[in-house]
Amino acid sequence: MKKLYIILFTVVVVMTCSTASAQSKTSYFMEGSYFRTELNPALAPTRGYLALPGMSGVGLNVSNNFVSVDNFLYKRDGELVTALHSSVSGDEFLGKLPEVNNLGINANINILGVGFYAKKMFWQFGVNLRAQTSVALDKDIFRAVKTLGNGAYNLDGTSAALNSYAEAYLGTSFPVCKFVNVGVRAKFLVGVASLDGEFTEIMANVEPDAVNARVRGTLRANAILLDQSRIVPGEQFSSDMINMGDMQTLLSNIKSFGGAIDLGTEVRLFNNSLRISAAVTDLGFIKWSPKTAAATKLTGNAFFNGYDVKAEKVDYGAEFDFYMDNIPTESYTTMLNCSLNVGVEYAILRNHISFGLLSHTEFHNTATISELTASVNLRPTNWLSATVSHTFFNHNTPGVFGFALNLHPAGLNVFVGADYIDCNYVTYKGVPIPRDMKSLNVYAGVGFNFGRPKHIKAAEQEMKAAYKQKRAAKKAAKKAAQASE
Repeated sequence: MKKLYIILFTVVVVMTCSTASAQSKTSYFMEGSYFRTELNPALAPTRGYLALPGMSGVGLNVSNNFVSVDNFLYKRDGELVTALHSSVSGDEFLGKLPEVNNLGINANINILGVGFYAKKMFWQFGVNLRAQTSVALDKDIFRAVKTLGNGAYNLDGTSAALNSYAEAYLGTSFPVCKFVNVGVRAKFLVGVASLDGEFTEIMANVEPDAVNARVRGTLRANAILLDQSRIVPGEQFSSDMINMGDMQTLLSNIKSFGGAIDLGTEVRLFNNSLRISAAVTDLGFIKWSPKTAAATKLTGNAFFNGYDVKAEKVDYGAEFDFYMDNIPTESYTTMLNCSLNVGVEYAILRNHISFGLLSHTEFHNTATISELTASVNLRPTNWLSATVSHTFFNHNTPGVFGFALNLHPAGLNVFVGADYIDCNYVTYKGVPIPRDMKSLNVYAGVGFNFGRPKHIKAAEQEMKAAYKQKRAAKKAAKKAAQASE
């Protein structure tokens, strides 16, 4: 079983943490970035691009409503102590936590990407590997750990779900009139792995001298790694049922497919100074084949009987059994974590500076997470962009910023950025730790630019001419006013 736990842990880490840039909110108003098309397919970059494997984007996006240093570390007598310290009351710690504690992970590694202009239409296609994870933890888990009060704790609100898949996409963005752009991206999905659980019982009984826990439920898995020929209902699950090296078997196990669509639009007003945009992304599903599915009954027991002073040891133990249930005979469908993005941007000084406001909402299996990001966007030249942002809601506090820098001259596109950079630090055992950060989103990439279209150059010249005309009109009005005096 120990070997099995190691394999399962490795799979989860690979699917969640080694993947790359999910939707990078700070890049939404960066005109040269091709990352912004992931948030809104109507927001085409200013040049065509080529993104290659291992270079085009690396990062991770994690959001939650409960994990932060401020919730789990407390200052007492000039020192930091954990929430489990006796000086921290249960009410003080538990009062900061919601009833259901949600954790969401969206990740994406760009395998290949190409974007180009054909007259005024922007086209793009590519392949990504993605993972979406949703976890919900019942508040009673923390109540039981902190208070250890006598009684029974019902933890049935706990759940988890994982979807990992490859997507091949084809998208386009084009003007429907001078002031309106629309964009659409169609995606063909190939299921790689899916895991979810239904728990009939998650209970902890706390007594004066002992703690006993029980877990009962069913785990449902679907993955190209499962070797169906080695799965026997009624037998205990083992690592021998996982195919880790036979490429022919892996390819033959590709049987789960789905589809998704991204839709977006942008409206430009007042000579392109005011821009209003909206998009829905990842609106789709995956239909998982029963031929690569397996279900296992989970039976777990754990106990803690205290500390034996004479023997100088802790009396505790745990045992978890996974027995293969009847393999599902019907297919099932899982929905993607859909997102809704609405942005408003106002540009000044010939578009060299703009102020943006982005509403971002993610719909997970276990929760809906909403954020509002305000940004200041700098564009000193047509090949350099920088953004500083702050995200409200989701319990983010002042001092948590986002930053992005994009170099996009002809031939090269370098992008680096991060959301939720916490400037409020505390020191715990000599190590500085961000205090208020509840989310994480880092991303970077190198691509290759080409083909700056004529209509973008013409729009820049038109804005420049309009700005000069406006300044000339102000000077003329000022001279007229002075002359009349």
